[in-house]
Amino acid sequence: MPLNPVARIMRATAIAATLSAAGTLGIVGTASAADSGDKPQIDVLNWWTSGSEAKSMRVLQQMLGDKGVKMNNDAVSGGGGSNARTVLKSRIQSHNTPGVAQIKGPKIQQWCETGLIGSMDKAAKSDNWDEHVAPRIAKSLQCDGEYVAVPFNVHRINWLWVNRSLLKEVDAEMPQTWSQFVGVLKKLKKADITPIAGGGNTWQVGTAFDALVGTVGDAKFYRKALIKLDQDALSSDKMVQAFKRLRTIQKYTDPNAAGLSWNHNTGMVVQGKAAMQIMGDWAKGEITNDGKTPGEEIACVTMPGNKNSYIYNVDTFEAFTVDSKSRQKAQAVFANTVMSPAFQRKFNMAKGSIPVREGTSLKGFDLCAKRSAQLYKKAKKADALVPSMSQDMAEVGAVKGAIFDVIAKFYNTKDMTAQDAAETLASRVKQAKQMSQL
Repeated sequence: MPLNPVARIMRATAIAATLSAAGTLGIVGTASAADSGDKPQIDVLNWWTSGSEAKSMRVLQQMLGDKGVKMNNDAVSGGGGSNARTVLKSRIQSHNTPGVAQIKGPKIQQWCETGLIGSMDKAAKSDNWDEHVAPRIAKSLQCDGEYVAVPFNVHRINWLWVNRSLLKEVDAEMPQTWSQFVGVLKKLKKADITPIAGGGNTWQVGTAFDALVGTVGDAKFYRKALIKLDQDALSSDKMVQAFKRLRTIQKYTDPNAAGLSWNHNTGMVVQGKAAMQIMGDWAKGEITNDGKTPGEEIACVTMPGNKNSYIYNVDTFEAFTVDSKSRQKAQAVFANTVMSPAFQRKFNMAKGSIPVREGTSLKGFDLCAKRSAQLYKKAKKADALVPSMSQDMAEVGAVKGAIFDVIAKFYNTKDMTAQDAAETLASRVKQAKQMSQL
């Protein structure tokens, strides 16, 4: 919904203050890609630094190079993207704006209010993105009906990754229901095998909670609770059940996980040091890097008990206003390349996701990708595609922070009840919404 004039001014003032503050942080961005003759260059600011992520970006760098565009891969590690966002603000403050930056979900529309955003609409119209991207996703890429961001992929959040050999070791079947899942966890723990790798930080716990909400209610409930932020849904019996299930997950999670990254935990599953991980399908890239095949040695299972939700994360890059025709040309080539079937195949095979461009061939993709694509198609037809809360696709800023704070408090306070957590969640979200409107 477009902001009214007063809200627009307040938003712009707040952003200006944030950018000014960023300039005092002492954070130095990478050098701007100055135009070299007529050769187009583009700075691509992102936070993809893990092994599989870096490999995926090299695919893009090579394909752009083949089209005569030099890509400067400005990757900033750490913070789940927060460090990259700080660098972006710092670079804008120092008049060193990148050509595109990794921005997604509601933040795309927020950045539109700054007047700093460029357009990808010509590229989108020339390639007819409206026909190739699901309507719910396409709308999130636009400001006032004009495309300003390009999507790379579709990740599914509510996956469970399972080391088949460890389940075989305890004579357990692959779990499908929640009760079956708990039964397998008990068998693993009894055999002195770490049941779940994860919980190293709030982001990982939030990702697990995301998947758990999908096991207590369908897509309509997920939207009502975590997107529309309905007070009754947030404090409902279903949300209480989600917190109870998070406590169960905690009971069977590696007790030494504090401080460990998500990709380290994926490695534990691959290496047989833990049996399972709740994580989005970017984990597949790390599985492949470790020499295993997703769907074979490491199984991909819809989070046991899931109703009908396909909880997704779409990685997107938003265009910024640039100061030369050469850099504008680079942006156009960037957008067209990213949405090309050839790139969609190469990138997503490396990244572990599935193509966001519908109709792209999945020949050569692993079993988990093909399964994900089938579930995506089914969910789209049933209107069960829902943007992930934990991956900044549904809520940002104060509201998401409030949700994560409650999840973290519950996870770290063993005597906090699920009922208290759900009630606190509703209260904190309500307060955050009110504060964000001031």
